[in-house]
Amino acid sequence: MNEAYKLARKDSPQTSKDAAEKIAPKLPKLRELVLSIIKEAGEEGITVREMTDARPQFPYSSLAVRPQELLKRSLVFYKGDTRNGARVIRAIEYKEDEEAQTVEQMELEL
Repeated sequence: MNEAYKLARKDSPQTSKDAAEKIAPKLPKLRELVLSIIKEAGEEGITVREMTDARPQFPYSSLAVRPQELLKRSLVFYKGDTRNGARVIRAIEYKEDEEAQTVEQMELEL
């Protein structure tokens, strides 16, 4: 599914629309990457800054917005704590009263 239409407004300049078209096919893989980074952090969780520091080969802008997308898909959550002034993100399996999703369920949502 092409998500480019969600990434640029109708009145955006053509350069923004072109950039949206370019990044849209990469979104599922970026979400998978970010989810794996969050899962690697375990129960301690991770902040966006820690995530981008751990993967400097990826632009900040490519990683920083993915947790919100994963949150909307109920794959991650925010417990309410912060570290170094940033919210800590955790994989949903560390949320009390939540069952971890199967790989098949996650793949369908990504």
